[in-house]
Amino acid sequence: MFGRRGARFAAVGVVGVAAAVLAVTPAFAKGSATLRVSPGAVKLGQSVYVKGQGDSDALQYAKFCAQERVGTHGAWHTVKCGRVVTVGASEAKVDVRVKAGHRGVLQFRGVLYGVDGPRGGHPRADITTQTKTVHVR
Repeated sequence: MFGRRGARFAAVGVVGVAAAVLAVTPAFAKGSATLRVSPGAVKLGQSVYVKGQGDSDALQYAKFCAQERVGTHGAWHTVKCGRVVTVGASEAKVDVRVKAGHRGVLQFRGVLYGVDGPRGGHPRADITTQTKTVHVR
């Protein structure tokens, strides 16, 4: 119906619309955070090894913290934070052993915080990892 000219005009129009959409779409910063917890089950009084790291293009300075809570609901409590790092030069990390003090479920998560400068100050949560569960018997 349109012929070659019509098809060419339609293709140019589609490419133009796609370019306009890409031009106004905001760029998103890339980042990641991971947390490893072992073992998955311990006896009361044994230690749980928690190790995590993270980085984000949206941050200049960051620190990574391990948090825990007893049970599956309630407040998270910071166990330990790693040192403040310049993002790009190295990843923010934390490495800690936590003694299981309550029977039942113990949950952990990692949080990557952006901070104001190389000495810290005013932390802002950037990325939170998935929750890892340890069963304490």
